[in-house]
Amino acid sequence: MAERGVWRGRGLAWRIGVAVVAVLLLVAGLIAAALATDVGDDMRDAVVEADEPTVPEPSPGLVPAGGAAPLDPAALARRLEPLATTPAVGDLTGRVVDDETGQVLWERRPDAPRVPASTAKLLTAVAALSRLPSDKRVDTVLAEGTEPGTLVVVPGGDPTMSAGAESGPLFPGSATLTEAADVVRHGGLHPERIVVDPGPYTGPDMGPGWSPVEIAAGNLAPVQPWMLDAGRIDPAEVYSPRHAEPALAAGRALADELGVDPARVAVSGDPVATAHELGRVHSAPLIDRLRSMLEHSDNVLAEAICREVALDREPDRKADFAGGTRAVVDTLADSGVDMSDVRLADCSGMSSESRISATVLTDVLRLAAAPDASREMRDLLDALPVAGATGTLSGRYEGPSEPGAGWVRAKTGTLTGTSALAGTVTDAGGRSMSFALLARGTSPADARPVLDRIASELRVCDCS
Repeated sequence: MAERGVWRGRGLAWRIGVAVVAVLLLVAGLIAAALATDVGDDMRDAVVEADEPTVPEPSPGLVPAGGAAPLDPAALARRLEPLATTPAVGDLTGRVVDDETGQVLWERRPDAPRVPASTAKLLTAVAALSRLPSDKRVDTVLAEGTEPGTLVVVPGGDPTMSAGAESGPLFPGSATLTEAADVVRHGGLHPERIVVDPGPYTGPDMGPGWSPVEIAAGNLAPVQPWMLDAGRIDPAEVYSPRHAEPALAAGRALADELGVDPARVAVSGDPVATAHELGRVHSAPLIDRLRSMLEHSDNVLAEAICREVALDREPDRKADFAGGTRAVVDTLADSGVDMSDVRLADCSGMSSESRISATVLTDVLRLAAAPDASREMRDLLDALPVAGATGTLSGRYEGPSEPGAGWVRAKTGTLTGTSALAGTVTDAGGRSMSFALLARGTSPADARPVLDRIASELRVCDCS
């Protein structure tokens, strides 16, 4: 499910300070990417004059690849094993890899398949950037129907259109309902009815094992090729309840904007004939949508993006859950990741039927973190939530795990009995590491603090 932050209690000023660090890391990454093994790779200690009672300001910096001192895996294991074997994490599997060399620094049953929860979104994100341009946009077409007075909406697979006149806070740069209505007005059409075409999707709109209860809980909406704010009833709230019929709700909202009776809105199960196109509106670029997907753990957006990959691989075939997951697996296999034991039931991690190992998660992360990774892949790492500062990690990394705040960038994952954390961290010596931790059999409230501690140990361990 989408991840709710926990362990809150730190003052606002502290969180703002960590957020500033995260922003400065991004700036440094853009300036000196060629020197880094990771985006936002390193921050230097703040320097303050001894006689100035001022708050230290972070000074970002990047460490060239290969600058880290040798690490002794046995010394690291002595730090991690007591945490990895605590009852709070139940049956834990994990793996830590040096991003520069690919050396395995620590592992615990890394090839055992586990329910990944939302860490599955890492596979979706890396597959998307492996296959598609980072600036790719998705179009929603407005057309005049062959029947007089009919407006036809032909979706391309964008669930992020804003219900307002400006892009919503969860999906910066998205198209807006006002823009869509303006296309119709400028086209000279005064519609009397609106029909939503089925677009490029087919098959069930609820994934394997998905529960309708999660719609009201705000974790998902039925996957349809056009909706507003990923189906949210309140577009500003991450966990807002979602519409049970999001395409119909979007059509009715457009009807209100155009002065059409909402009762004259329909969603067609078959392609709708059109006379001519009035115009189209565009989603935000792919990299921005991936950032929203990862930061807010948006399940609907994840399913839409993997369908983009499927449609790019098989443009003459409509996309469904099976097609989306197949496209992600095949794309990552094409990139050299051994996907033979991976089972994906969906692309978001909402299904408990998926299975991914810690080895696969770290191999996928290294496609973005290794020295030969592309600029676009490095941008993806910067889109991960930052410990103690952004997204699903904003309320974590306090107390014993505080040393990881601002340094750990990771995707969280939570389902009943499953807690996961996978991402990157730079240690005090400048080494960039990818890690994956998958716990099962205990409460997430118990497991999360320990997973955070393990990632923080990677940051501070003097294991040379």
